[in-house]
Amino acid sequence: MATLLVAAFGMGLAGGLLGAHINPAPTPPAPAATAEPSAAEVRAQTIDLCTRFAAAYAAIPAPQTTSADMIPATNYVSEALRDNVDADPKVREAVEESLRLMRQHSAALSHEQVRGAVQPPNSFNAAPANQADDRVWDACYAAGE
Repeated sequence: MATLLVAAFGMGLAGGLLGAHINPAPTPPAPAATAEPSAAEVRAQTIDLCTRFAAAYAAIPAPQTTSADMIPATNYVSEALRDNVDADPKVREAVEESLRLMRQHSAALSHEQVRGAVQPPNSFNAAPANQADDRVWDACYAAGE
């Protein structure tokens, strides 16, 4: 009886190895190539990005005195960028730079002291931010023509 069990076990093991060799596990399918967005999709996303930038810009009070003056608009622009990955690259680049400076301005307006990982800038120079905003307006106006 023991011999029969050993023989059955050996046959099962051999069958499993042979089956795995003959029929290996399937390879995962190659990722599908992402189609290039159409001109209409690029235009629609560019319009959405520029329009949302304009709305955010209009929502920023003047003057800005606290982070709360900047953060809603900053988040709105960030979401617009995330939602419009196929917008005109020149517009996206300009908006990304403006957003970077909006975040820097928000951090400066926190009036937090530099401590540990909290590293807000000591001050904020509005001139580069205004220039970045002007580049967004120029890119958005040019994209509409």
